[in-house]
Amino acid sequence: MEDALPLAILVTIFFGAYFDALIVTSFFVFGEAVFLLAGGVAYTSGSPLPILAALAGAYLADQSSYGIGHAFKDKTRPLMLATTRRRKMTRKAQTLLAKRAVLKIAASRFMGPVAWITPPLAGSIAVPYPRFALGSLIGVVLGVGQFLVLGWLSAFGAERGGFSPEAYLADHFWTIFIIGQLLFLAAIALWHVTSRARRARK
Repeated sequence: MEDALPLAILVTIFFGAYFDALIVTSFFVFGEAVFLLAGGVAYTSGSPLPILAALAGAYLADQSSYGIGHAFKDKTRPLMLATTRRRKMTRKAQTLLAKRAVLKIAASRFMGPVAWITPPLAGSIAVPYPRFALGSLIGVVLGVGQFLVLGWLSAFGAERGGFSPEAYLADHFWTIFIIGQLLFLAAIALWHVTSRARRARK
């Protein structure tokens, strides 16, 4: 089991990062917990592979979403415009891409749900791929990197306190992963409830 665990972790990190950014699945999979785990595993194992897996998964998902948006623009646009919330996100992303596409694509990684919409939208409105690829690379390195660093620092601090995160992770990896996803979903649900309450008061 110990020999299989590193591969299981790498595969989970890669696909967690991939589905976090891929259009459609990005609405249901939240990669922050995966990125934090990747940073922690990188520290405890001394290997850069968890970091590379997270970055590769996120970057390839952006490219896939761009390709989907470009190839199926007539079908993906109705999906992006299906609800009032998605229409708002789509309009915001279009505004971002109107000028300085590389900078705006990179910045979208820090703008929550806008990050989910931007790659397929860029593909559907034919943003030149080299510009998209560069902006996506910058955004992934900075956007995902902040969580990787936080995970690394958390593992560093835990070890300094006499706690073995590597042993704990080996025993409770899936529990931590599932609880992290559930907590993130709960936070999103709470945000929706409070947003609706504020709108109702207005």
